[in-house]
Amino acid sequence: MNVGIMCGSYETASMESRLNNSKIANLVAMKDYCFVMGSGETGSMRDVKEILKENGKFLIVVGREDELDEVNADVKVPVHSTFERLEAIYKNSDVILCLTGGLGTESEFISFLNNKIEIKDDKPLIIYNEDGSYNYSLKALELKRKEGLVDSSYKLYFDEARNIEELAEYLEKAENKINKSTEERKRVR
Repeated sequence: MNVGIMCGSYETASMESRLNNSKIANLVAMKDYCFVMGSGETGSMRDVKEILKENGKFLIVVGREDELDEVNADVKVPVHSTFERLEAIYKNSDVILCLTGGLGTESEFISFLNNKIEIKDDKPLIIYNEDGSYNYSLKALELKRKEGLVDSSYKLYFDEARNIEELAEYLEKAENKINKSTEERKRVR
């Protein structure tokens, strides 16, 4: 299973947020997953990549060519813009996991969510919200629902993990779904 990981890249992020993201990276590094990330080499993005590579995980990195030169990855996917980067990460992932990050990470979550709603995609989208970093986005979505700008079905398009145990359950559920789909395709042939 390819897990797309979105997280912050600011060096000035609090040590608490970086440690939380590293804790999640250590959890998913124990699984037999491949990972898809942006090309950033700072902040939590660097921390998470280092943990994944130290654990021998297959890493697909998406970014501009000038950024990819500095990246240690198994596969490098060149793109021209942040819009293309987001699309390539989504396309190359079986599940998207949004960890703590800044405005970019939150906007990526909203972009993924909007895409899933528009095309009725069932690709799992998980936000890790133990520290409440997505509370403002969730409140904004609820306000938009109250204003009639989005219907309540938006809640069906993502899962909110509030702790490590919930995250592990959501990832296992996604993996089982992918494995079941693969088995069904084999039977059809």
